[in-house]
Amino acid sequence: MGLAAVAQVARIHHHTQYLRKGQVYKQTDEVVFAVTTLCPEEAGPEDLLQIARDHWSIENGQHHRRDRTQREDHCTVRDTVAARNLSLFRSLVVCLFEQQRHRKGGKKSLPDFESRNHSHPCTLIHRLTDQLQT
Repeated sequence: MGLAAVAQVARIHHHTQYLRKGQVYKQTDEVVFAVTTLCPEEAGPEDLLQIARDHWSIENGQHHRRDRTQREDHCTVRDTVAARNLSLFRSLVVCLFEQQRHRKGGKKSLPDFESRNHSHPCTLIHRLTDQLQT
């Protein structure tokens, strides 16, 4: 194949739906290729698909949210301590979003949740300080 130690190549079709306020506003289709050193006896087509799905389940979790919504990959902070603190705050935002999302009146998308709290930060601060006191 021209790539050292590659045993298989897999073609994977991704169909992605983008949601805003619980509604699909955009759909995309993409074909990607994966290479592996696993031979067919070690991993058949179903195994390769599961490996790819496991990879994307991580990507579609917090990392995707932090990259797309919070633009973490575009952050230019170079100080290690500051970068870690920003990462902790981003994780806190995702956690707080998940806690409120299924409640009555909760925001259904992370961008909506962030927008509400940027415009009304006192509500979130009171909620956090009340939880700390109890």
